[in-house]
Amino acid sequence: MSEFAEELTRAVEASGLSLERIQRHLESRGVQVSQSTLSYWRRGRSRPERPESLSAVAALEEILRLETGALTGRLGDRRPRGRWVERTTALEGIWAAAAIDLGREIARVDHLLPVPARYLNVRDRASIGKDRREVEIRVSTVIEAFEDGVDRVLLAKTADGTDRSPGDVVAEGSCRLGRVRKDAEHKLLVAEIILDRVLRAGDTGLVDLRLLSDPGADSSRVDRTFLRPLRNYLLEVEFHPDAVPVRCHSFTKQGPDAPAVDTGELWIGTTAAAHLLVHEAQAGHVHGIRWEWE
Repeated sequence: MSEFAEELTRAVEASGLSLERIQRHLESRGVQVSQSTLSYWRRGRSRPERPESLSAVAALEEILRLETGALTGRLGDRRPRGRWVERTTALEGIWAAAAIDLGREIARVDHLLPVPARYLNVRDRASIGKDRREVEIRVSTVIEAFEDGVDRVLLAKTADGTDRSPGDVVAEGSCRLGRVRKDAEHKLLVAEIILDRVLRAGDTGLVDLRLLSDPGADSSRVDRTFLRPLRNYLLEVEFHPDAVPVRCHSFTKQGPDAPAVDTGELWIGTTAAAHLLVHEAQAGHVHGIRWEWE
């Protein structure tokens, strides 16, 4: 737990005030913060960084009868926003590991910052066409906000080496597409996905996308690199009835550059599809399905 969270917890307990009473005191000062956000701050699950959140912390010092700086002075510096931090904490949906300066690409999307939210469940459905090439990947996710005010997430998609381009992205259902930037040289796409409503801390939202492919060769695998721990992950591969591989295997890697480890053969059902279910996926690991045509 951070110094800020520990000090806030001590101050709340010493005051004898409930989070509901504290929220009302904040509202009387024109500061809007949900009880869920206050709870997350106390438990160290998130930290105030936005201007309105920092104003709330200053008001808390007054409400809890603390000296000026007792809370704000324990926040420390803002979380670093560099190349590797962005890669490990901000981006979701990277389909292939590559030594790409993602920080530079994010800067092209008007300096979007990491979103205070996590993915609870992810379902990927890859479609392979009659020509044995990947057509698209349909992505359905459930996210949970850590703070008030979450209204968008950031997606990054890298293409395989044989693909002609990073392809495209289409938002469906409960979200819409915002700004999109593409790097043709590195075959990288970065997109802003806007939710259908503004989430408060603890709220969940749905993100449904279609990642359109622009392949240039036969496909042989699909995988996801997990940048954060994930509770449940379902990967499905649907083959065209006239292009069914002879066998499918699941595999995992402990890191993008680690060797692939075969975790078992997968049954291709009568619908010409195979799937892989992963519970409690670990950050940094890769899980996927590969197949053989001959």
